[in-house]
Amino acid sequence: MATISIQTKEEKSIVHTIYGVALGPGDPELLTLKALRVLQEADVIFYPGSILKGIQKSYVYPILKHHNLDTKELKGFYLKMSDNRSQAQEVYNQTVAHVQKLAIVGKKVCIVCEGDISLYASFSYILQQLQELQLPVTLIPGISSFSLGGAQHQVPLSLLNEKIAVIPRVKTFQEIADCLQNFDTLILMKVKTNWSEIYPKLVQQEWQFYYCERLGTTQEYITTNITELSTREIPYFSLLIIKKGLND
Repeated sequence: MATISIQTKEEKSIVHTIYGVALGPGDPELLTLKALRVLQEADVIFYPGSILKGIQKSYVYPILKHHNLDTKELKGFYLKMSDNRSQAQEVYNQTVAHVQKLAIVGKKVCIVCEGDISLYASFSYILQQLQELQLPVTLIPGISSFSLGGAQHQVPLSLLNEKIAVIPRVKTFQEIADCLQNFDTLILMKVKTNWSEIYPKLVQQEWQFYYCERLGTTQEYITTNITELSTREIPYFSLLIIKKGLND
């Protein structure tokens, strides 16, 4: 890990680079070699989790445990599943303060996230504060969920000059229809939101659908038959790839 020196009132200490590390979509083997090496060299690893109905759960903790990283000092920061961002912001503030304190005393710190480090990652909110504090930071990218989705369905997300749009938490069916006027492939992230409203209209279309949920985990489920989703409970970790038909 790279390091820099800073001058305190009493002595000069070493501040190691703080790493933001993407763990991929869920399969413990879908880490880069660099990501695994940096995690193995870390003293402290911060990992995100969620709070739903008072229960704390982390999607990434099993990945850390798979690689025996639970033998290190692990610090979870848990966010409430809510549109109200006040609790999340407070958690980010506390996490940054903790990271800064550890870094200044010479600890090697990593902060991990699921998927890719720059795509809808909670780490991005922490990154902004670390940059404002002028702490040394390096990001290690990872495999996105829709990249794995395309691979599991064995379908190319794009060919030649085809255009792709990625939309989180789509609000209306019309938004989908409008996007497919200008893009060849549409990736809907977090489709749980407003699913009951858009689904009835989706099943009426002649588009090609590639549904994915909990990719890379033992609970992974994929299908190209959208009618199979009529009674299925859609989880938070889900996505839908839509490609226009050949005649569209």
